[in-house]
Amino acid sequence: MILEKIRLFISKNVAFAGLIFVVIAGGLINPLFLTPENMNNMLRFASIIGFVAIGMTFVILCGSIDLSTSSVFAFAGFLFITLGQKTPALAIVIPILAGMAIGLVNGFLVTKMSIPAFVGTLATMIFVRSLVLICTKETTINGGNIAPFLKFLGRGNVFPYVSMPFVLFIILTILVAYMMKKMPVGRAMYIVGGNPEAAKMMGVSPQKTLFTAHIFCGAMAAFGGIIFASRIGSALPLAGTGYELYAIASVVIGGAELSGGKGKISGTFFGALVMGSFSNIFNMQRILNAVWQNVVIGAVLLLVIFIQALMASPVVMKKRKNIRV
Repeated sequence: MILEKIRLFISKNVAFAGLIFVVIAGGLINPLFLTPENMNNMLRFASIIGFVAIGMTFVILCGSIDLSTSSVFAFAGFLFITLGQKTPALAIVIPILAGMAIGLVNGFLVTKMSIPAFVGTLATMIFVRSLVLICTKETTINGGNIAPFLKFLGRGNVFPYVSMPFVLFIILTILVAYMMKKMPVGRAMYIVGGNPEAAKMMGVSPQKTLFTAHIFCGAMAAFGGIIFASRIGSALPLAGTGYELYAIASVVIGGAELSGGKGKISGTFFGALVMGSFSNIFNMQRILNAVWQNVVIGAVLLLVIFIQALMASPVVMKKRKNIRV
């Protein structure tokens, strides 16, 4: 009975179980991994990935995808550093509005133009990244003169070894989890991702819901870019490259299905911590070259998707029903 409860808990909380495994493995690989200083840095980095992953959760729940998040991330960082040295009051608002505007464009391409999300957001990703390269002239823009409170967003600690980004990540996770469970817009995303035709019969607009999901995704990617730029104190033309992969992996590891309709924000939270731990461990170990990091992440992502596909197969579903009977 106890083993069955443990198995059931792990099956429903794969990301949490994975986080425990990764943390233990990290401690065995390098004892410094478990030091308070390193854990604080790891959680700070994981939180930045987490902001992007929360936004990605919205679109994946709807059965869509957004590959432009990495470019939005970099563009928001550029706006934040530029405005932070001139008009600090707008340094947060304008980048987030820009992210929402790009999300609106993605939503328009996917819904009104009927362009597949992969293709439409890929085009947006290339366009926005090119815009960042033009604006930065392909060089790093130093933000040494930004206001202290803007620096605190990415670098500050609320408590000893508890960073401001991690606190913000926890707060946003709680707020979004409440929205997804209790508010109509959150429930609509599950319905649309599960069955768009059924959503129409229930009075839920798939197009409106997809629009909303992509706008939220753009806003969260921009917020992640703001925190990252605040942390390093500059705007990098290639900032966030590959973060769309980290975000998708965080969401899928957290239990969401790329087909839509299934997933939870708490899973994304722990999935982002797993991704942050992965990255930190690779930086600390001396066995594999750092370029293998994405190989491992890709392999884990493929494994999770394979298991999801296997569990959803008619043969496995029939066996599970027989066991319940």
